[in-house]
Amino acid sequence: MRLVVDSPVVQHVEQTWPEFRRDPRHLRFGLASDDVSPYGVKSSSHSTWSIVLTNYNVPPWLASKKGFLLLALIIPGPKKVKNIDIDLEPLVEELQQLWTGVDDVYDGRTERIGRDRWFTLKGVLLWTLHDYPGYAQVSGFQTSGYAACPTCGPALPVARSSHLSKQVYMSYSTFLPMDDPLRGTRAERNTTEPPIPLDMYWWEQPWRDVEEGHIPAERAGLKRWSILHRLPYWKDLMIQHLLDPMHIEANVTKSLIKRIFGEKDGKPARRACEEFGVHPEAWIQVSDGGI
Repeated sequence: MRLVVDSPVVQHVEQTWPEFRRDPRHLRFGLASDDVSPYGVKSSSHSTWSIVLTNYNVPPWLASKKGFLLLALIIPGPKKVKNIDIDLEPLVEELQQLWTGVDDVYDGRTERIGRDRWFTLKGVLLWTLHDYPGYAQVSGFQTSGYAACPTCGPALPVARSSHLSKQVYMSYSTFLPMDDPLRGTRAERNTTEPPIPLDMYWWEQPWRDVEEGHIPAERAGLKRWSILHRLPYWKDLMIQHLLDPMHIEANVTKSLIKRIFGEKDGKPARRACEEFGVHPEAWIQVSDGGI
């Protein structure tokens, strides 16, 4: 994929709502949010959030330039945002209006004189793009604690380690393909099917269970139902939330390098292995089936 228009998401939107294919002037947006440091001051005691819309109607080499990014909201600090839906409500109302259509929009670049200069402008929010804290704020899913995976939700095996004072995610190898040599023990490879990833359709049932008091919210992996679901087309999108590859690549690579060179292999980690019955060197011993 070289351009956003080559994305299966955009093709799905154009097939589902053909008006976006017939008129290229209809707007296609992406929403990004992040915690920023005003005036370049890095402080954990201050939290300011920015909401930016990316216009994918312009060429890709211009879409992320300063003059073409649309700063939709600035949520000032100093306290961390507890419920970003309150701040997003005016933006969502405008996106709803844009989806219905804004009449009598003048196109000054159209050379043809007549009715084509005036048209009804529509717009669609294709997806949101964040790091993990921004993902949790906008989507309403948990990205830490007992249900840290927004895709797996309650299917993620988790336990609390007394030695590390944090959650430990167990049996993660069951998410690998059935014939992968790192997938669990021999018995697990033969008997355990991978958990079914949850899409937005399946998430509706855990949300009902939370509302009815059957399971606590922290176990379900849902903090709230995002305000973006007020958009009439949101549930029909192929992808709703994307993760920023820059943060993932940097954080995961850094963690792997520290693990390989033993910087994270301390006494608490080895005691946690004993706590859960895992050999400390099991992660590099794959000849007997891995961990």
